[in-house]
Amino acid sequence: MPQTRIAAIIPARMGSSRLPGKPLLDIHGLPMVEHVRRRALRCRRFTEVVVATCDEAIMRVVERYGGRCVMTSPRHPAATDRVAEAMRELACTHVVNVQGDELLVLPRDLDRMVEAMEAEPDIPAWNAVTRMTQAEELADSSIVKGVVSTSGRIMLCARDFSWLTDRVGPPWEPIRKIVGILGYRRDFLARYAQWVRTPLEAAEQIDQSRILEHDVILRAVEFAKSYPGVNEPREVELAVRCLDEDPAQHEAFQAIQETAG
Repeated sequence: MPQTRIAAIIPARMGSSRLPGKPLLDIHGLPMVEHVRRRALRCRRFTEVVVATCDEAIMRVVERYGGRCVMTSPRHPAATDRVAEAMRELACTHVVNVQGDELLVLPRDLDRMVEAMEAEPDIPAWNAVTRMTQAEELADSSIVKGVVSTSGRIMLCARDFSWLTDRVGPPWEPIRKIVGILGYRRDFLARYAQWVRTPLEAAEQIDQSRILEHDVILRAVEFAKSYPGVNEPREVELAVRCLDEDPAQHEAFQAIQETAG
């Protein structure tokens, strides 16, 4: 196999049903999509970092900050489909999908994803995971959870595991929180985009279900700590609090203030 060239693609759109316009939400003086893009740039192992969007408003903002956008169709049913279209414009062997609402992703965790992909470049797909920390998360529908096998393969993704609350105690093995950071081999992602949405994917709006329902290996990549994504208005305050109070997040924010282009 040729030397791996791993590009980062950040899918972002204005039409989120739970938090419309969230990519351009101002957080500490920067739009959220720019927080994510700059954090991806801090992972020096990506050959390229681009934003994939169907909205000119996002494109204008990203380009104003010196970034690159790839314009995509507005008709994609899922973020992964948007990433697959944008990939056609890039010279890469693999792609990391850094979801545009993963405001608090740490560059060192992106390094972990790249290292996992370089170690097993023939695996079709990877997904970042973190350990459960609170029982309430089992029922929180804004948090996608997954069942991870002893070999590190994700077997099932769902939003509600509340039925386990009284049956499985901390650390809620083998359940993990699914992080919106996914890796794909290029040829697999092109194939994924040709498949129609599967029943579980459509029912729960979880892109990973299309992978699992086609019996494709989805390798779990353990990240060090769980941070909230921004999917709903209530999570904006949580993210801002993390930026202000978590030492690693405060350091990351200071670093990205000097990162552009």
